[in-house]
Amino acid sequence: MRILPLTILVTLCCCKSLSDNAITREDHLINAKDNLQLHIREVSPSNQTQDIPLVMIHGGGPGATTSFDLPVAEGSFAQEFANKGYKVYLVNIRGWEKSELPDYDFSDSTIVVGSHIEASKDIHTAVNWILDRDKVQKVHLFGWATGGHWAGHYGTQFPETVSTFISLNSLYGVNAPWDLRQYFRSDKDAVKFKKTSFFRESPQENLTRSWTRTIPIEKKELWRDPNVERAYRKYASGFGADTTVLKVPGGYREESFYMSLGKKYWEAKDLKVPVLIIRTELDFWSRPEDLETIRKDMRNSPRSRCITIPGTHYVFLDKPERGRQRLIKEMLDFITN
Repeated sequence: MRILPLTILVTLCCCKSLSDNAITREDHLINAKDNLQLHIREVSPSNQTQDIPLVMIHGGGPGATTSFDLPVAEGSFAQEFANKGYKVYLVNIRGWEKSELPDYDFSDSTIVVGSHIEASKDIHTAVNWILDRDKVQKVHLFGWATGGHWAGHYGTQFPETVSTFISLNSLYGVNAPWDLRQYFRSDKDAVKFKKTSFFRESPQENLTRSWTRTIPIEKKELWRDPNVERAYRKYASGFGADTTVLKVPGGYREESFYMSLGKKYWEAKDLKVPVLIIRTELDFWSRPEDLETIRKDMRNSPRSRCITIPGTHYVFLDKPERGRQRLIKEMLDFITN
């Protein structure tokens, strides 16, 4: 049953696009479950030609505006779709950017801070607010990395609100090699997660190391604009008390560890909406086995496509010819079909 959308509390800003004066941005705080306020950015074209809005969910690292709407040239993935006539909403899950974090009992070591259940609640709140605001019945839902995991779970719970679901570089529950597992496993038991903190804390200077490492050419500036890379690091860490460190909920790491060993937090067979699953060739987070397994499991979707395209994990921030253009085309072709 659909929950009525919650009321907007405040509009934080309204500004013009750097490259297109016909696009405006508004930041909203809305009431959410668990006595929280969630931060949503609305990126709107003055000439909106598409009725169904596109909702973007960030991954486990930086939040939604950092990931999808950096204020530098080639830094806004959201604007690519606004330029095509779509209204785009960037949703921050609790604990990311300006979205509030609940009061947890940290004496309980079993708590997963930022679980897929909590994230799904927040997506539900945001989507209902958007449906009410725009007077529409459904949204296009896009999730990157852990955002694809969260949005996938949401899509199995509330398919009536989802026109299409798109996942980029996300893990799925299949036991297969995962290079990052070595950093998260217990020293005493290789199939148990080593919980050293409830949060992820990363110095600003470390935030793009994996991105840089996976770019397969020596001159990184030919693949990624240096201004985009600098802006990504700066804005990612700009929301906490210490603006030199990114601090976000760390529960996604625990769930990702267990997904890499085969635990399914949701089943692709329960996706009953059109689904596009994308993985990039140079991704360090998802695995080819994720793509293949979700393809086999996704037997009840009315229309589905699973593809591998060129690009890094951060393909939407790479230069257009390095996979970004292909990603945008695949997404537009799918949601307009």
